[in-house]
Amino acid sequence: MMSNLGFPGPDRSHTPGATRTFFRYELRKIAKQFSCRSTAATLASPPATRQNAFRLRFALRESLNVKVASRTLLLLALGVSAAHADAVWTGSIGGTSDFVFRGLSLTRGKPAAQASLDVEFPKEFYVGAFIATADPNPGPSPAVEFDVWAGRYWSLSKDFSADVRLSQYTYPDDPRRVSYNRTELTGTLGWRNKLFAAAIYSPNTKAVASSPGYDEGDVWALELSGRQPFNEKFAISAGVGHYALDEIYDDSYNYWNVTLTATLAPIELQLAYLGASDEAEDHFSDEVTGDRVAFTALWRFSSSR
Repeated sequence: MMSNLGFPGPDRSHTPGATRTFFRYELRKIAKQFSCRSTAATLASPPATRQNAFRLRFALRESLNVKVASRTLLLLALGVSAAHADAVWTGSIGGTSDFVFRGLSLTRGKPAAQASLDVEFPKEFYVGAFIATADPNPGPSPAVEFDVWAGRYWSLSKDFSADVRLSQYTYPDDPRRVSYNRTELTGTLGWRNKLFAAAIYSPNTKAVASSPGYDEGDVWALELSGRQPFNEKFAISAGVGHYALDEIYDDSYNYWNVTLTATLAPIELQLAYLGASDEAEDHFSDEVTGDRVAFTALWRFSSSR
């Protein structure tokens, strides 16, 4: 969303990972903008290349192979949301020129199609899902990344907010010999919906991005990010993070991004500059690491009940 720093969520390929608390605040505002157009959710896709259109159809088809537990959790959560009159749906569909997560490209510099869905319940509980085409390895490589998450947001005071989220990253039918699937627990503290600090913990991790780890272990990430609107249409966001992979790669690295966002409802455009420190090059290929620029175009949809 937006990657990144790192949270799974809407358009996560270029959104600072610690800004989930800001997204919770924006959800209902976006929904109100769309609800004046129609009482039902509208869904349309921006113009896409034939390659991206094919990859998105393939991605959606591949997502059906996600293990039963993840599918059941998501379907149950969405079913429950239908029973809540105050539930708000927000989602996006589109593409990015480079799917980057924590400074590493999951498409080796190639375009990716992506889609997301987020449902906010009363009392600030939420669930969501994200799917994107992927190609992290030059050899056998998964065609899709599929993520689901659930969490809760708190308004602690006039200035401070907090968010706790449990996420599952999954690569259906992954041909690689090591499992890259992982679970993450994220805690975020926000100040005035502008500055955010996040801590991420992932237990029993075997590998990330495109390289198998040397051992299985626990992984941590720390992120600082901020967002400053210029007006109702334009905003800039930036963030830095530290990915502690010592238990699986005997090393760690830093990552960053700066993203300019234009909101031309229902279209959102993002131009991001992203990168990772030299330590990442010791464990990941040149196609995955290095500073890069990525452009993302999204068509957002929402329904407010």
